[in-house]
Amino acid sequence: MNDILSILVAGIFSCIILDILGYLLKFIGIPEPSWGIVGRWAYYMIKNAIFYNPKIIDMPKFKNEVLLGWIFHYYISLCWAVIYYFIFIILGVNMSYFSGLIFGATTTLAPLLIFLPFTGQGLLASNSENPLKISLVFLIRHSLYGLAMFEGFRWFT
Repeated sequence: MNDILSILVAGIFSCIILDILGYLLKFIGIPEPSWGIVGRWAYYMIKNAIFYNPKIIDMPKFKNEVLLGWIFHYYISLCWAVIYYFIFIILGVNMSYFSGLIFGATTTLAPLLIFLPFTGQGLLASNSENPLKISLVFLIRHSLYGLAMFEGFRWFT
């Protein structure tokens, strides 16, 4: 039971920290991700079994797509917590702030290599106005996310 609780706490805590950083970044002109697009992508992925949907921005909006985007965001965080748990608790890889930082930085690959290309925004945000800035913001956000993931699991060890 402690294992499931640690995964839930670490996954939710790290996602909250990620979201707080996203909120704070708005004050220096860096927008948060579009949770409506995330929700729309998740909706059509589930409804039509369409994972690759580069025209998602043109797909019809649906009620509560922002809410679904947030739910999907936290679901993905819990999935990352399961992976973290497997690597660092089950396999026994040394847990530290550094390994949390590396884990978080590695999770940056998911949006840059999966979500952005599959929603028409290009590999490494190449179809955006400023791919380097977007990639760097993802790296910063996800690195902090990994540190928070470590901290969340550390409470249980």
